[in-house]
Amino acid sequence: MKKIVFESPEHAVIHEDDIPAYGDREVLLKLERIGVCGTDIQVFMGRNRYMEFPVVPFHEGVARVVKTGSQVDNVKEGDRVSVRPILSCGECYSCRNGHENACENFNCLGVQSDGLGAEYFAIDKSYVYPLPEECPLDQVVLIEPFAVGVHAATRAQAEGKTVLVVGAGTIGNFTAQACQLLGAEKVCICDLSEDKVKMAEKSGIAVCLNSSGRTIKEVGQEAFGAFPDVIIDCVGAKTVFPQILELAGKTTTIVVVGNYSEPIMVDIATIQRNELNVRGNITYTAADFQKAVQLMTDGKVYTEGFISARFQFDQAQEMMEFAAKNRGVNMKVVMDYGKTE
Repeated sequence: MKKIVFESPEHAVIHEDDIPAYGDREVLLKLERIGVCGTDIQVFMGRNRYMEFPVVPFHEGVARVVKTGSQVDNVKEGDRVSVRPILSCGECYSCRNGHENACENFNCLGVQSDGLGAEYFAIDKSYVYPLPEECPLDQVVLIEPFAVGVHAATRAQAEGKTVLVVGAGTIGNFTAQACQLLGAEKVCICDLSEDKVKMAEKSGIAVCLNSSGRTIKEVGQEAFGAFPDVIIDCVGAKTVFPQILELAGKTTTIVVVGNYSEPIMVDIATIQRNELNVRGNITYTAADFQKAVQLMTDGKVYTEGFISARFQFDQAQEMMEFAAKNRGVNMKVVMDYGKTE
């Protein structure tokens, strides 16, 4: 089989390798499509603090089941599946307490270990979710990033709350949609990009504002007249978090979803004196992922127009250069492994 390897910063090559073996609890998958996210771009650029070269990239994937081990009972050969790519040990404190997404041995495919950038991949049965055949690939390839939004909305306890989502890229948009689907009272999303704001409007998000030339506090005050109950940071930029603290009122909940690539200075006194609830947010639990599958396949999530560029397997280098260059304007870049239905 062929596999993509990021050998060094900004250098993707295609290698030949054997089709992987699979155990009794595992399924052998033939990949159909992957999505490229900000983490993949960080890995490609060599700017992710948690990976080492060389690595087989990618963690957002849809595949066909080719073979199943003797103990696999949740999927069968020929099924199309979504892959939950966050592997957990099941034994540490976090795993034992229902937070497998924060496993002490956290392992994201394509970052800490080789990912889905290969024609075939073997994985434990608990990480695959069967999909209805009638659901189009353009939709189900977005399940994984939508699961991030579901988890963020859950961490925010968004039901009945006013929520500001900062950043209207794929994750920000899906987080705002998830907040609305899980019962938020009012959701506002903002971004510097007018194209992303327009996409948010098409997605049915209640209030969509362009933040160019304005502070987050000004945006929040326009949307809510004061500060919201919840602020969700889907940007991860060092210039943004201080502005979020400036907007936050007493006891505001702040959820950090954006992937910060470098440390930032934070005014701890503001957090302490205002009794702010600052919550980290990493990926999703198995329950979040199942909820994302359900909402996506039930047609509850707006996805039309999210895919902004398409590439083929042998265009890995070109694809990653494009994704890195256009990350400020792209919604989702996808790669196909060959002819798809």
